[in-house]
Parts: sequence; C-alpha cells; structure tokens
Amino acid sequence: MTPLSLTLRRNPFARIDMSPLTPDRLAGLGRDAIARIMLACGRQRIRVSELFDIAGRDASLLRIRRATVQLFRVGFQMQSGSVEIAGNAGDNLGERIQGGEIRVRGDAGEWVGASMLGGNITVQGNVGDRAGAALPGQLIGMKGGLILVVGNAGDRVGERMRGGTIVTLGDTGSYLACRMRAGTIIAMGRTGPHIGIGMRRGTLVMGRKPAAMPTGFRSAGALKMEFLRLLFKQLGTVQTRLALFRSFGPEAIRMAGDLSVGGKGEILVLLNGSQGQTK
Repeated sequence: MTPLSLTLRRNPFARIDMSPLTPDRLAGLGRDAIARIMLACGRQRIRVSELFDIAGRDASLLRIRRATVQLFRVGFQMQSGSVEIAGNAGDNLGERIQGGEIRVRGDAGEWVGASMLGGNITVQGNVGDRAGAALPGQLIGMKGGLILVVGNAGDRVGERMRGGTIVTLGDTGSYLACRMRAGTIIAMGRTGPHIGIGMRRGTLVMGRKPAAMPTGFRSAGALKMEFLRLLFKQLGTVQTRLALFRSFGPEAIRMAGDLSVGGKGEILVLLNGSQGQTK
C-alpha cells in the first residue's frame, strides 16, 4: 500500500497546528475523511484538503512534503508509525511523543521532543532552543526516547531532562544540560557557556573539551568508563547513523556535579572522541 502523502500547496499565512495528523490518529481513515479534518491556522480552522494535496493510503508512514516552519506540533503525542518531513518543521516537533519515529530532512524549531516519553526523532539539519526540555510551566523534560540532531542545536538542550538520550553531532548553545535530573546527552561539537548548571543527576558526554571548566563541577581526572562501550554499541544498533560510535573507547575525563546544588551528575569528556568529525 502506498504511504500517505501530504504536500503543502502554498506557504500558509499563519502557523498550522499539525497535532491531529499522526499515523495512529489517521489509522483506518479513508482519504475523504482525512481531507475533512480541520486544522487550526492562526485564528481560523481550515480543512486538510484546502492546505494539502493528499495521495496514498497507508497512514502508518506519513510523508509531509514542501514542509515549512509554519507547520508546528508535528507528531504531537504520537504513539506509533513513522513521519517523514521533506523540508523544515516548526516548533514543538514530537512534543510528548510516546512511540514511533519522526525524521526531518531539514531544520526544526524550538522545543523538539519537549516532554517526550519514547520514540525516535532525527533532524538532519539544525534545531532551535530547548530540545528535549520541559514545556513552559512544567518541571520535567523528556523522560524517554532518542533525539538525534545531525546539525547544530540551540540553547538549553536537555533542560530538566528526566530520561532518554539526546545526541547532537554539531555544536550546541549555552546552558547545555542545565537542571538535568536523569538521562544521557552526547554533544560532539563545540558547546556554549554555563554547562550543567543545576544538574543533579544524569550523564553528559562531550566530544570536545569545554572552553572553561563548568562551575560547580570537580574533576576526578582521566578514567576508563566501561559503560560507555555498552552505550555506544546500543546507539549504533538503534540508529545506523551512530554506528561510528562503536569505534570510540571508554577513556574520558570525569567531572562530578553540580556540587552547588548537591548534584551527583557527571560530565565525561572523551579522550578519543572524533573532535566534531562525526558530521
């Protein structure tokens, strides 16, 4: 059966809330029923058929073509299936996703994977601020799943993160892993200032040595962290793009903190990382 394809007809005049269009919500619906679904576009509500050309029938693989940053909340609370986005995605991509897979060939906005519980999100380009972070007014960020950013990421990646894994192959902005509670972040490129502020638990793996020692962290020197072998092997199994991690050794400089808040988190700076050559 041919995958369901939605091709944007023209650049919309306002942001379109794409949350009703996920593989699990569209399962079992015919093309006519999908065409009648109403989407919020600014202050208006518009039928899917007025915004997109519809082709195919198999909603388990949803393809969104000619996508722009005006399409936000793609994959909201998605539980299963796959979404492929040809173009750019707006804010809140994969918000609260529970399962399935989202792949973006371009860039994505802020709040990628915000408060997500499971599933996989891959962005081939760059993402905005607060990937994997807590939503406004919430105290807990992502709790499960995997976010892979092939390009660069903005500020506050993994803020209040409670579980899951974030991998950024490019550079990241400031306040990386701030107020982190659990989970794993792997940042292979350059990082901005204020790393790990308020971090209580969790692991931040860095492919490059930070420009300055994070405040509130104490170095334990170079150690052999054998669990890294298992982590890198697992990532290579889950995401073929990360198979190169299998060649990395477990040697790293370990820093513990944030001691100013009694934190027991850790920052591991790889001694044999690719120094940003993973892209």
